[in-house]
Amino acid sequence: MSPKKKNKNKRKTAEQAPRTPAGTAAASRRRTPVPLDEPKARWPVALWTLLTLAWLGGTALFFILVLAEGLAMMDDPEVADASLRSTAWYLTGMLVCALAVPLAGAATAALIRRKIAAGLFVLATAASAIALFTLASPAELFQALRGGLGGA
Repeated sequence: MSPKKKNKNKRKTAEQAPRTPAGTAAASRRRTPVPLDEPKARWPVALWTLLTLAWLGGTALFFILVLAEGLAMMDDPEVADASLRSTAWYLTGMLVCALAVPLAGAATAALIRRKIAAGLFVLATAASAIALFTLASPAELFQALRGGLGGA
């Protein structure tokens, strides 16, 4: 760039600069720190994801295991105590994944004041309870657990 153009540009920028009194020039150049908001915690999202995966995946897995063990017991003329015990444990796992996991998620969400997450986990608990109790009543499930785990 030629020297004429350089000087021309410098004059324009000097003329366009705001003029302040000499005493306030130093004060206006001081910068005050601006407080930034802290980043939002991401651990609740990870917790909701893990609880949802445990709810859906665990319930489906234990449901398949209960069905497989039940079908194996139907083919066997003599039902062994080991198969009854394993079926009862699978049923316990299914009940924990279907009812206790979403209920724990709802309680945790309510404690940390996440209304939407708490509501969704309450809905998940209700949906699981309705699905389970259409297959068998709570009394029948309790009786199956007692019989399989060695209770009277």
